[in-house]
Amino acid sequence: MQTPYLKNLLQKLTAMGLETLELLKFHQRQSFSQITTKLCQTILQLKGEASSSAIAEEILRHFQSASDDDKKRFFQYLYANLGADTKRVAKAITHYQATGTQEALQALAIAGEPQRLELFRTLNTAPQGTIALISMREDLYKLMSKENEFNLLDQELLSLFRTWFNRGFLELRRIDWQTPAIILEKLIQYESVHAIKGWTDLRRRLERDRCCYGFFHPAIPDVPLIFVEAALNNTISNNIAALLLQTTPTDLPIKVDTAVFYSINNCLLGLRGVSFGNFLIKKVVEHLTIVQPEIRNFVTLSPVPGFMYWLRSFNNLKTLLSVDEADAVTKLLASNTISKELRSNLLMEKILTRLCAYYLVLVKNQDKPADAVARFHLGNGARLERINWMADSSDNGINQAAGMMVNYVYDKNTLALNHEAYEHQHKVAYSTDVQKYLPKKDQQKFIAPHLALKNTTK
Repeated sequence: MQTPYLKNLLQKLTAMGLETLELLKFHQRQSFSQITTKLCQTILQLKGEASSSAIAEEILRHFQSASDDDKKRFFQYLYANLGADTKRVAKAITHYQATGTQEALQALAIAGEPQRLELFRTLNTAPQGTIALISMREDLYKLMSKENEFNLLDQELLSLFRTWFNRGFLELRRIDWQTPAIILEKLIQYESVHAIKGWTDLRRRLERDRCCYGFFHPAIPDVPLIFVEAALNNTISNNIAALLLQTTPTDLPIKVDTAVFYSINNCLLGLRGVSFGNFLIKKVVEHLTIVQPEIRNFVTLSPVPGFMYWLRSFNNLKTLLSVDEADAVTKLLASNTISKELRSNLLMEKILTRLCAYYLVLVKNQDKPADAVARFHLGNGARLERINWMADSSDNGINQAAGMMVNYVYDKNTLALNHEAYEHQHKVAYSTDVQKYLPKKDQQKFIAPHLALKNTTK
């Protein structure tokens, strides 16, 4: 008895009049894993594009509906059986050692390529093949912690994705209320920084004092790879709740000169490791400068997700604070009413703001800021501009950063300078407003040029 998907494939190939049918007849009663293995071997033998694409489509279709155990066995087969041809590699090494030519070196590189890569490229030719392979890598993540050999498969897929999702293939699109619903639904689905509470909330985020941009790829035109949301105003926002108000204000500013980026979201877990975010923000800055030249200031309102974790694990508070201050922080961290105490304690505002500045500028992980969001923006060449007290008073905001958020400034005139200082000298660009919170002995000589940005907020 034929399995349903094999029957479907045979009918498709028969309709094409392809003699490939003969390659498949003898395994019609075998299991999913056995059939899929044979189909992979068949694809690697075929020369015909149409038959390869048809088989690739069926492999991907039924991989997606397979059990976790079957998926695991499929990955194990790829790892164990579809590596590089060792005999061919040995022969290429011998030839290169004998000749030392560039041509021989290139032949060696080709010989060292695992057969898996050719299989992945062929699977990509199937309809919806690209998104299916991205989904396949997501499945791989679930197994990587238990199966170390799968790390190699992951790196090979990542290498392909970095090529396929090269910046040159990406299309920047503005997403507004006229954008097809299938894409708007993705915004609600993938927004992970500040959840979108239904269609009313989404519409508010696409009003005329807001903008949203995403990168799209021709192979998956209805799914944004990444998107960024911004508020258009004449002030630097210092409070996320005020920025996210669902009601559109009636007194919109007549003059708009500031774009505040408040959320950036990667949509597809299977593309983790493919860098989009740094390029996206810079591209949006460039685009808005052209289409809305009145916008001169580009800033973020960003979380500090690692601050409270660092503070709770830091055992040397008395090296940064007075004894009384250190005791007050320790008492606060042990309190069950931390949110209430933060709102009413002016002294704690001053202490924690100083500690947050220290954390963002001076606490490192392999010479880069320990905070992930700081690494992202500072690596882009942005400047740490301002630390905002109680900017996010939600439970998550309190638990992550004692309610604090920060503004990073994207100044086109200093992005390159800041980026180079960050990458080569491990220096953090920060404003004089941040400098005043740092211990004098730790203040860097490098302080980024400071724009005359307005401090008033709405």
